[in-house]
Amino acid sequence: MDTVQIDKVVGQCGDDASALVGILQEIQRQEGYLPRKTLVALSEKLDMPLSRLYGLATFYRSFSLTPTGRHRVCVCLGTACHVRGGQAILDRFERLLAVRAGGTTLDRRFTLETVRCVGCCSLGPVVRVNDETFGRVRQDKLAKILTHFQ
Repeated sequence: MDTVQIDKVVGQCGDDASALVGILQEIQRQEGYLPRKTLVALSEKLDMPLSRLYGLATFYRSFSLTPTGRHRVCVCLGTACHVRGGQAILDRFERLLAVRAGGTTLDRRFTLETVRCVGCCSLGPVVRVNDETFGRVRQDKLAKILTHFQ
């Protein structure tokens, strides 16, 4: 992201400390992650220590400092999902995508993550892809879920 784009994001969100999370969210939305060079430029623009930006970026799980895939696949491993086969779902996704949890496919199409609860325990095991939730997921349906996001 160049300085003109950073200026635009700061103009939309504001340039005070209360706007930092919103600024980082917008940068990540546009870039897919928070690149170091963008954080350095933002630090200079806001006259703020880089360590403060990194502090926020590493505190909130929703931020990533490494490139992520276009689609974020989150497998719930909370108690209800775990006892209903959540780990087997994760293992199958790892084989299908050829990536371990926490990683991104080489084509940057998918990032595979685990979460502890998505709040719909009665539907376990649960998988979220981007903003779409799939409940009572079975291993034989995972390829079809991924195809939907190709």
